[in-house]
Amino acid sequence: MKKKRHPHRKKNDPSSKKVQKDTPSLIPDIWNTLSPKHQHLILLAFLFLIPAFIFPEVYSFSQRFVAHDIQQFTATAQSVIEYREETGDDALWATNIFSGMPSFTVIKNHAFQHIDSFLRALFPAFFIPAIPLMIAAGGIYFLLWLMGFKPLPSALAALAITLSTYIPIIVGAGHNSKLIAWSFIPWVIAGYWMTSRSPYRLAGLFVFAMALNFALRAEHIQVVYYFLVMLAVWFLFDTIEALREKKQAEWVKRFGLMVAAGLIALAANTQPYWSTYEYSSYSIRGGSELRAETGNGSGGLDTDYAFAWSQGRAELLTLIIPESFGGSSMDGGYWGPKTFTSGPHYLGALVFLLFIIGLIRAPGRLKYVFLSAGTLTLLFSLGKNFYSFNILFFNYFPLFNKFRTPEMWLIVTVFCFVLIAAMGMKWLYDQWSDHSLTLKSLYLPLGITLGTALFFALFIGHVLTFEKDGERAMMSEQLARQHDLDPRSEQVQQAIGQYMSTEIIPERQRKASSDSLRFLLLIAAGSGLIVLAATRRLSMNYALTGMLILTAVDLVQVGKRYTDKSGLVSADMSYQNVLEQKVRPMDRFIEQHIFEDRIWPWRSLPLGDSPFNNAVPASFVYPSVGGYSGAKLSHYQDVIDHAFYSGRHGINLNVLNMLNTRYISYPSPLGLPGFRVVYQEQDGVVMENQNALPKTFFVDSLTVKNSIRETVEALNDFDPASTAILMPDSTTPEIVPTENRSSRVTEYGPRQINIEIETDQPSFLVLSEIYYPKGWYAFLNEEETDIIRTNYLLRGVYVPEGNHELVFRFDPRSHLLGSTISRTFNLILLLIGGFVLLGFYQNRHQTAQSDKDSEANSDKSVPPQNE
Repeated sequence: MKKKRHPHRKKNDPSSKKVQKDTPSLIPDIWNTLSPKHQHLILLAFLFLIPAFIFPEVYSFSQRFVAHDIQQFTATAQSVIEYREETGDDALWATNIFSGMPSFTVIKNHAFQHIDSFLRALFPAFFIPAIPLMIAAGGIYFLLWLMGFKPLPSALAALAITLSTYIPIIVGAGHNSKLIAWSFIPWVIAGYWMTSRSPYRLAGLFVFAMALNFALRAEHIQVVYYFLVMLAVWFLFDTIEALREKKQAEWVKRFGLMVAAGLIALAANTQPYWSTYEYSSYSIRGGSELRAETGNGSGGLDTDYAFAWSQGRAELLTLIIPESFGGSSMDGGYWGPKTFTSGPHYLGALVFLLFIIGLIRAPGRLKYVFLSAGTLTLLFSLGKNFYSFNILFFNYFPLFNKFRTPEMWLIVTVFCFVLIAAMGMKWLYDQWSDHSLTLKSLYLPLGITLGTALFFALFIGHVLTFEKDGERAMMSEQLARQHDLDPRSEQVQQAIGQYMSTEIIPERQRKASSDSLRFLLLIAAGSGLIVLAATRRLSMNYALTGMLILTAVDLVQVGKRYTDKSGLVSADMSYQNVLEQKVRPMDRFIEQHIFEDRIWPWRSLPLGDSPFNNAVPASFVYPSVGGYSGAKLSHYQDVIDHAFYSGRHGINLNVLNMLNTRYISYPSPLGLPGFRVVYQEQDGVVMENQNALPKTFFVDSLTVKNSIRETVEALNDFDPASTAILMPDSTTPEIVPTENRSSRVTEYGPRQINIEIETDQPSFLVLSEIYYPKGWYAFLNEEETDIIRTNYLLRGVYVPEGNHELVFRFDPRSHLLGSTISRTFNLILLLIGGFVLLGFYQNRHQTAQSDKDSEANSDKSVPPQNE
């Protein structure tokens, strides 16, 4: 009698005899015996724990990162932090950097409790980098699960994106806002997938809006913008597909949900982005008035500044061979075209192999979306090295000219190429499961990758020059100066040539060759696993598991090379504790003397500390005319560029005087008129400016120049104590010089400044605070009066004769109204989430009840059996 098949055994059950027969593997396939739930748990645990091999100190809670950018942030935000601790209110204006600027460019305001406040409260000590990496890995895994991928391909893709070398680099550098924004991007894309394809459209709207809300909240708009470009390419593809399939009506509905999700997320972040939008036109990212007047402005960053850190064309090789251009500048090995770099955007050797398989073999059109977006962003990363292409986008594409560091586009390239690699894995898995995977179908992709790896292993020393542009000339100049020789002399050239050929180039060749060989070995190992699976000597599950482990080893090894751990400190040290250790005795001296019985502090110039690109330790301790910011006020930058370092002393003393600059610190005394040494020890010298003007002062005359350029140039030769320079086209009020006038600051803070004034003649008062029109208001005897932009940077007010109280208040509408809007839409988003959860609960309950009813009806239909 023919044996019947077990009624509950499915056709593809791994325990069935058919599958056992069709899989002549020497190793039983245990993976398929696990339930999907256990597979997910195992792989997610693996993804969450693998970063611990790169950051063991942080994952063990023994240390934390307080890297360069974190230190700069803390010092820059110190006045805001102190004000918040003292008053419980947001400062809104940072008084300690660049003579004052809006604080929302520095630190998040706490005007309302954002949803992410609860996440930070839950994970205060273990937040960076563990939680963002978990969020990112989980998001990628979830996205690929939605797209129908098996667990192992999903996990390998999540690992490849999460630990692509740029991520450990930004962790070590302290780019926390960038890391957090990036971590929510996979969830944004998952939300797009659900909204555009899933039957659960409301759930898709919620995921899309909530993830975008969190990404925007990180306030690193550059990351969000870059990935929105990728989504724009995808959206264009989906729109064309909807038109081709005549599903316009359905697509319009789904598009409406996407727009709604985007608007809700943006509205939930109204407060920071409205303020940032207002500020952008006055910052260096909005362009310079001075350049705009001469027709050289683009309404954005200067092209040289924006295209700094452009990826070199040949340097794209570092996507697969990380040390091909020397790796990192930290160890002096990097010789690529950028000024310096912390490391490459390494994709991973086996990811490259799977990318080629996916590109050649994966079915469907979706891979071309990611190929197009990945290629486009790769071209953007070239910046000035593909100038004719990128300048078009810089001039005409919305917001493109607001961002710098083109190489950062490669985070999108890596993301897109990994998704194609995931498609390659899916194709392998599907072909293997259907018994359709043949060696012949693998000849082309494996041949390309093995051929590429073999070529570079054999010939990379002949392909690359291993010399940085201008490197020989720079070394020749240095050697010539040391020995008082002509840098073009034969003696100097021979010495440099010998040094390059015997010391520098061989070491660079060695590093590139070593990584090329490593690349070849990894490709060979991955190819071997695929061939074993194709010949059915190994289960595809084991082949992919092997590739997952190899990729983890690959990315952990390379990631550890470029993770800067110099910023690691004991876990019990706060950011402030770290900065306290950097404060020198001369900084404490200035701190003790900046008030001098006044309620307002003098400013200082830390001239020996790269003052306009560094906030540590000066801005942490006292108000500085310098600081650290990638978005300074543009008119302040104009003065730095054209009027600060001028005059026969090499520094514009008049600008220092009008900026209330009482102290200069430097390693040694400077012969500046009007300055005297008040502190001199081993850590440096402090000089007191005896001509520094107070916080408020009157002038005897007003002058108006014909242009912006003339106004800035006038700062090089004027006496701010007697003359005020107004902007072109200003109306000059009538004033009368008099000795019977006085002003006294009675209250000084980032939100309000009160001044008592006495004068027997119409006068003009200058306040040594930076002019910013969006939010600062002046009230003379409680009646609003005009704030007149003075000396290009400062504020002036016309004061009639008499006794007056002048009050300056900083109450930007973008903050007040924006906070209310943000609070409202965060609540709306939570309500949408509640509706989604309620809907899922009701559907699940109905399904369970339906199943119960079906079982009951089934039992009734079965006749009773005789005992």
